[in-house]
Amino acid sequence: MIELKALSVAIQVPDIDSLSDEEFSEIAHMRDGRWSAQTKVLLDQFGTTKLDLNSGWAATWTAWSCPCCRREKPQIARMSPSGVLLCRLEFHHDHIGDLTKRIFRERNPRSKDRDINIQVSRAKDALMPLVERFEPTLICIDCNLAEGRAKLDLANEIDADFTFAPSEIATFITVVQNRTHEIDIEKARTVWLAAKDDFADRTDFATRMAQRIASGRHRREVAPGQRLLGPIQERDIVYRLFAAATPPGYRHRLGAHIEARSVSRDSAGQSPKSKRKAIVRPPTDSEFAAVEAAQRETKTWGQAGSDWLCPCCDRSKREICRKSNRGRWTAQIHRVVDYVREDDDESFARRRAIASSQIIIGSYRRILICHDCRNVTAELLRRKTGFDEQSLTLEDLRDLVGSAIPHSPHQVDFDQATAMAIANAPLREAIEDYEDHRSRAIEVWADVKGTMKLMGWSWSKARDIVGYELAKAYGWELDEGDAHVDWLLREARRRLDLDESET
Repeated sequence: MIELKALSVAIQVPDIDSLSDEEFSEIAHMRDGRWSAQTKVLLDQFGTTKLDLNSGWAATWTAWSCPCCRREKPQIARMSPSGVLLCRLEFHHDHIGDLTKRIFRERNPRSKDRDINIQVSRAKDALMPLVERFEPTLICIDCNLAEGRAKLDLANEIDADFTFAPSEIATFITVVQNRTHEIDIEKARTVWLAAKDDFADRTDFATRMAQRIASGRHRREVAPGQRLLGPIQERDIVYRLFAAATPPGYRHRLGAHIEARSVSRDSAGQSPKSKRKAIVRPPTDSEFAAVEAAQRETKTWGQAGSDWLCPCCDRSKREICRKSNRGRWTAQIHRVVDYVREDDDESFARRRAIASSQIIIGSYRRILICHDCRNVTAELLRRKTGFDEQSLTLEDLRDLVGSAIPHSPHQVDFDQATAMAIANAPLREAIEDYEDHRSRAIEVWADVKGTMKLMGWSWSKARDIVGYELAKAYGWELDEGDAHVDWLLREARRRLDLDESET
């Protein structure tokens, strides 16, 4: 009988929350965050305690430099108008990839044949590197803003799905330390004109390939069973041994804890409010009663309740009343959508692996705001093309409005509002990613339900088929396909429950 010799290794798993900043820096020595010595120096240098440091900044080391403007982190950090130190890096990706996905979805709808679905998924993923003009690239917030401003200024000339590559952004920015970039719009226009034909050619290529796949061309036989695992990796064996030795119920969340300890989201909306100006005459009791009578039939007015305050301007129902151009007292309350960041560890990890944005949206909620706050966004959309309802967040509106005057429309700096909307491009991308994820989860739910009905199978058997299809499409082990489908089904149930609660 052969006796196996075992090597024992003791590993101490640190309690992240209890570590001092100095101890934490030893654990995450190739990362950055609110705990790092460099960040503390920057806060002291700029004379503030407020910090907005995102996961892109936290995921890179302290000597990282932007591939566009070549600035290092100490030259990138800058103060917001509200006194918050901004330390933000953003993933910049080519939106022609999003266009390609839409083209593929339109020409290749989901099929009841799982092999066809596998073929379509593989073809779409294989096509992306051939269509995109550049790889997803981490760049500083100011280069990302400059790209957004250039596209906004050229909105009437440039294709909406075109994206300037990092090397192209570098050609039309003027770089200053610790400040936003100035842009040369003529140089940006020259870049677009030079890239225009290539962009059109790539779009045509994506369209033709999507049609060829839809026509049944480029088929590649799907191998049965489990994929080949390849060479044995020592880290995989060690991780399995570690997982087997841990106490029951222990979840490995070191990465999530390290990121949570590193980032900081001090809101610009928390800046001090300016002093209120003189208040105009409020409505009399009878005038306010007339407004309430007129609004009684509207759902939002009743939902707001008698003690409601607008979450953006802090005004009550009575304070939002103001005279119209015809001299009549009027007021309205609108429902808007506020998106909430993902807080589930598994969902965050799975979606971060494929999301194009650093921000991961997990859910949404309906918020009631006054007509004047709603009109800020409406006026921005009227003045500028290329924005949408989500271009300004509730925090942005709070900051723009400042200390609102009762019974008066808000006086807003729309140059600042435009800058905020451009800076929110990653949030808008995250919302698009959330909607895609939501659709995919509900689609998987429908696939399982449809397979049960079509084949007369149990939920478990139908789920196994959908898991197999997913694993084969992405080259995963079959167990991982099952785990991913189980997660998507939980996500679908969560989304459906959320939608029902909001109706």
